[in-house]
Amino acid sequence: MLYKKLIFSILLILTVCVTIWANFINSKRNDLIYQDLNYLKLNYIELDSLKRNLVENKFINDSLLNQEFSFYSLEKHINNIDFFYNSNVFRSVDSKIKITINEKDPVMFLEHQNKYVDLNGDIIPLSKIYKPETIFFVGKIDSINLMKAIKISSQIKNDEFLFSHIDYIFMDQTNMYLKTVNQNYLIKFGDLNSIQEKLKKYKIFYGAKAQLDLLSEIDNINLSFKNQVVIENNKNEK
Repeated sequence: MLYKKLIFSILLILTVCVTIWANFINSKRNDLIYQDLNYLKLNYIELDSLKRNLVENKFINDSLLNQEFSFYSLEKHINNIDFFYNSNVFRSVDSKIKITINEKDPVMFLEHQNKYVDLNGDIIPLSKIYKPETIFFVGKIDSINLMKAIKISSQIKNDEFLFSHIDYIFMDQTNMYLKTVNQNYLIKFGDLNSIQEKLKKYKIFYGAKAQLDLLSEIDNINLSFKNQVVIENNKNEK
């Protein structure tokens, strides 16, 4: 009889301890998640804004001991925020929740729509706190030509000289044009075959003509022709 009472007492103590520990973890869960997010560095939105979003959507209030809590559902929620590509939610070696977030990378700003686009043509809305430096596209553009402009813009963005040299891109009914920052001429790009070669050809041409101080005489530069740069000057000479 004494043995049974002893076993019962031990089980009761263990049950109480587990309950107290679970309640302690649950009571601290909100603080743990909230504080653990402090290491995140975001560009498009403030960290406090993301925290409020997670509180409002009941993620921060959930407990690891709650079976309804799902890392996948938290990742899915974060991934649906327009500024992010994807995220990874995991538990670190010290049992804290960690989140890594891959933010979207704009390659061009659409002036007409007042929005950014990434390499895939996906729209990135404006941020209240962050203004990425990228190439502007001026005027309207359809979805097919948008992808063409993005190809040019991404090449320009990845070139230090061109990124500081090209002001914006625009197009008429058939052709894509580049406008430089400090020169009055337009660069007619032609078709989108051999984009890298055409931009390289222009850089070589610019370097040679800039040293001779002849750029002010040029109206248009045509990159449409293979292995050559065709210029049109103010006197209509070619």
